[in-house]
Amino acid sequence: MGSRRKKSKLVKIEDVLKTVFSRLEIPEDMDLKGRVFLAWDEAVGDASLHTHPFRFQGSTLIVEVTSPAWITELSMRKMDIISRLERAVGEKIVEDIRFKLKRKRED
Repeated sequence: MGSRRKKSKLVKIEDVLKTVFSRLEIPEDMDLKGRVFLAWDEAVGDASLHTHPFRFQGSTLIVEVTSPAWITELSMRKMDIISRLERAVGEKIVEDIRFKLKRKRED
């Protein structure tokens, strides 16, 4: 007869993911940063048509913007946007926002 399999105890998926993320060296705040990207459109309102959150550089959110005029407008609203993102995410993950002009892609 074959050997019997040992019953293993159940493990929370959260614990498994933490282990996997730590082995892959994925930052623990990845979930929070992901929620910032999801909350962006609501936080900036109409400006969302002219912006795209691009990436994080530490606690600074880098955002691509379609024109210099929008960079000026959003720079004046930066502190309000950061506050809105904090309320949406439930934690202050964005310390600063840097707006940069989106490059035109050549087809």
